[in-house]
Amino acid sequence: MLEEEYLSSSFFDGSENPLALKLNDDVSQTLSTSLFSEPLDIGIGNPWDRPTGGVDVGSILSDVSLPEIYAQAFAYGGPVGGTVTISTLNRVLSLSGLQHATIEKILNLAVPATSTHVNRGEFNAALALVGLAQKNMDVSIDNLIARREDLPEPSLPNVESLSYNSRTLSLSMGSRARQPAAPSIEADPWAAPAPANGLSDSPYSTMTEAVASSMSSHANDVLVRREEFRWYLNHREQITVDFASEREGFLFMKHVNYIVECSFRSTRVIRRYSDFWWLMECLVKKYPFRILPALPPKKIGVDEAFLEKRRKGLTRFLNYIARHPVLRHDVLFEMFISEQTEIAVWRRNNTPDLTEEFLKKRVPPELERRIPDDLDNKLEKVSKRIDASIVHYRHLCSLLERMARRREGLASDLSRYSMTLNALVENERNCYIDDCYPCTQVTYGMEQVSSHLQRASILLEEEASVMLENVLEGLKRHRDLLEVLERKDRLAVDTTETLNDRIAANQAKLSTEPGKENAAVDAEQLSASIQKDREDVEIQRQRSVFVRHCLNAELTLFHKSAAFVSLLYQNFANHQIKYAQQLHENWKALSPKVYEMPIDMDLPDA
Repeated sequence: MLEEEYLSSSFFDGSENPLALKLNDDVSQTLSTSLFSEPLDIGIGNPWDRPTGGVDVGSILSDVSLPEIYAQAFAYGGPVGGTVTISTLNRVLSLSGLQHATIEKILNLAVPATSTHVNRGEFNAALALVGLAQKNMDVSIDNLIARREDLPEPSLPNVESLSYNSRTLSLSMGSRARQPAAPSIEADPWAAPAPANGLSDSPYSTMTEAVASSMSSHANDVLVRREEFRWYLNHREQITVDFASEREGFLFMKHVNYIVECSFRSTRVIRRYSDFWWLMECLVKKYPFRILPALPPKKIGVDEAFLEKRRKGLTRFLNYIARHPVLRHDVLFEMFISEQTEIAVWRRNNTPDLTEEFLKKRVPPELERRIPDDLDNKLEKVSKRIDASIVHYRHLCSLLERMARRREGLASDLSRYSMTLNALVENERNCYIDDCYPCTQVTYGMEQVSSHLQRASILLEEEASVMLENVLEGLKRHRDLLEVLERKDRLAVDTTETLNDRIAANQAKLSTEPGKENAAVDAEQLSASIQKDREDVEIQRQRSVFVRHCLNAELTLFHKSAAFVSLLYQNFANHQIKYAQQLHENWKALSPKVYEMPIDMDLPDA
C-alpha cells in the first residue's frame, strides 16, 4: 500500500538490485501493520457497531439510482483518490440537524472503526441512513437494505459550505486576525500541483513575531537561491492530470479516462493510460539517451488508491517532460497535450516520425571539445552510489507516507472522539438536580473540548495532505530521476571495435586476391564493404560523441535538480512550524475554558 508499484516490464529492464529488494521487503513487512489497525475494544458489545455477518456496507447502494444531493455532498467534501476523511463525513452529517448520538450511530454503522477514510459507497450509505433518521425510521443496516429502492432523500442545508476551496478553520472558535502573508515565493517546479481536494496552505492563526520573522527571512533566502536555477524556474507550464467523470468501455472492461490540462497553453484534452504508454514508447525510441521518468504500471482490477497513485505518477511524467530543455520541444509531446482528437484516431491518420535524435542532428567538431575530460570518472562515481541512493529514497518515501498516515489516523480518532463527546453531552445535559449550575458548566466545557478536538483533527488532516501532496511527491520525483539515470548507460552500444576488425580482415583478403579467378569482382566487393564499414565507423564515432554529450547534459541537469531537494525540506520545515504553531494556539485557547470547569461539585443546600 505504501510503496508505489514499479514497472514489471520496463523499457530500461535490467537486473534487480538484491539490496533494494531486501530493503523493500523489510519496509513492506514493517509497514503492513497500521498503528490504527487494532479494533477498539472496551470490553462490552457496542449495539451500533457495523454488522459482522459479512455485509459490505459500501456496496449496498452500488446499483441504486440516488438523488443528486449524494454526488453534490461527496464532491463538496473534496475527495482525494475516491475517498473523503472521517472528519469530512462528520461535518456532512452535522448539517442534517440530527442529534449527535444519532450521527455517531450512523458513522459507526457506515464506516469501519479502523478506517481513516470513507469511500463513495460508505458515504452514500451514511447519507441514506441520515434520510431514514430524518423520517423517524429505524436506523439500521437491515432497514437500509430493505428500503434501498425507496429511500427518503436526506436534507443537508448549506451543503455547499463544505467546499474545501472556501472553508476556514474557525469552527465556531471566534474570528482571529490573520498575520500578513509572508513574501510570496515563485512556484516551486518540484512542488506537486495543488491538492486535489483544494486544501489551502494559507496560515489560519496568528504566528508569533519571532517565528513569522524567521520564516520570512528563510523565504527571502530561498528567493535568492532560486535565482541560481532560473534555467528551470522560468518554465511556466504546469500540467495537471485528473480523472474524467465517467469510465468508458464494456461492462467488465471499463477503463479510466484522464483529463490533461496545461495552464500555460490553455489546453484541455482527454487521454487514456495506453496513450501515455504510447507516448513513452515513442520518446524512448527518439531520445534513448535522455532522462525519461518511468510510467506507473498497468493493473487489472484496480482500486481507488491505486488509481490515485497512478494519476500522480502520470502527472510527474508529463511535468518532467514539460520542463526538460530538449523533450519539451518534441512534436509528439506537444500534440499529446494539445490535440483534441483521440490519440487512437490521430495515429490512424498520421505516421509519427520516430527517427533517433542523433540521426536528425549534425555533430559539430566543437561539440566534442565541450565534453569534460573527466566525464567517465564522474559517471563512474555516480554509478557507484546511485544504487544505494535509490534504495534510500524508496525507504524515505515509505517512511514519509507512514508518518502522514499516522497523522491521518490520529485526525480520524480525534474526530470520532469529538463526535462521541458531543453525544455524551446531549445525554448528560440535564442533571438529576434541578438548576445545577456546576453540571451545566461541565457540559459546556465538554462542548468546548469537542470543538477544539475537531479543529485539531482538521489541522492534522491538512498537515498529512501537505506531506503526501508536496513532500512525498517531491521525493518520488527525485527517486524517479535516480532510477532512470542508473539505466542510461545500458542503452549505449558501440560497435566500432567490431567494424574495425572487419575492415582489417577485408583488407587482408584484398591483398591476397589478385592472383585468384574473379579477383576483380571480389576486389570491388571487398573495397565497397571496406568503404561502407569506414563510413559506419565515422558514424559510430560521431554517435559516441553525441551520446557522451547527452550523458553529460543529463548528468548536469540531474545535478542541478538536486537543489530542489533543499527547497523541499525548507518547505517541509516551514509547514511543520506552521501546523505546530496552529496546534499550539488551538490547545492554548482551550486551556482557560477547561479551567473554568468547576471542580467543586458539592450538592446544594436543601
